[in-house]
Formats: sequence, structure tokens, C-alpha cells
Amino acid sequence: MFAKRTSVVRLIAVAILVAAAAWTVNGAARQDAPREIDVVARRFAFEPARIEVAVGERVRLRVVSADGVHGFEIKKFKVKKEIPRGTTPVIIEFTASEAGEFPILCSEYCGDGHEDMQGQLVVLTRDVQNTEVKPNATK
Repeated sequence: MFAKRTSVVRLIAVAILVAAAAWTVNGAARQDAPREIDVVARRFAFEPARIEVAVGERVRLRVVSADGVHGFEIKKFKVKKEIPRGTTPVIIEFTASEAGEFPILCSEYCGDGHEDMQGQLVVLTRDVQNTEVKPNATK
């Protein structure tokens, strides 16, 4: 009788450990998934013009062009992609590893207003004490 109870207790303990491991792995997978942001490039602007993310956050930008060929460049994070005309998004992934404000530029000449085509990537730090996201004061 004692051996049966010991076997049942062991079986329950193993089941609990397996369930906990599955929950942990599933939670970690969700945590590691990048944040997806849709961006539209058009003469002569990016929409949205300002993108805010947290420092250390993995980011996946889905960039499409509304009118012609454009470029998408964030020099600080070594991001530079050509965005062809059409509805198929160009996927750009990176980790926002440093807090600050970084220009987003069109890296492909797209017409007379090309030099005005800019956006802003704002990478925010987390204020642990207030549990809210605040911009870093230094660049």
C-alpha cells in the first residue's frame, strides 16, 4: 500500500514539473517575440513619423511604400533597407539597445522633397521606481 502511494505522489510531482516547464517555455517564447509596428513610406513622410520603443526591446518593422521606391535607414542600429513600390512589406528587425532619439531617413532618392522625408525613433528607458516609461535625458 505504501509503495502505491509513493508511486502516485511521484507521478503527480512529475506531472506538476512537466506542466511548470511547459508554462515557463511558453511564457518565455511570448516574451521573446518582437513588437511589430507597421510603417508606410510615402512622398515625403513616414507614417507614423515617430516610433517609440523601450530600450532592450526587440522590434519588427513592417514597412510598405504607398507610391514609389523609398529607403528606410536608422544609422545608429545599422538598419538600411530599400522599400519597393507595392503592398508586400519589407521586414526590418533589430533590438533597440540604446536609449535616445534617432533619425529615420529615406535612403533612396524619391523626388524633390526627399531630404525632408524623416521620422524619429525614440528609445525610452524604464523607470523602475515609477513603473512607467520615460525618455533618457542623455543622448
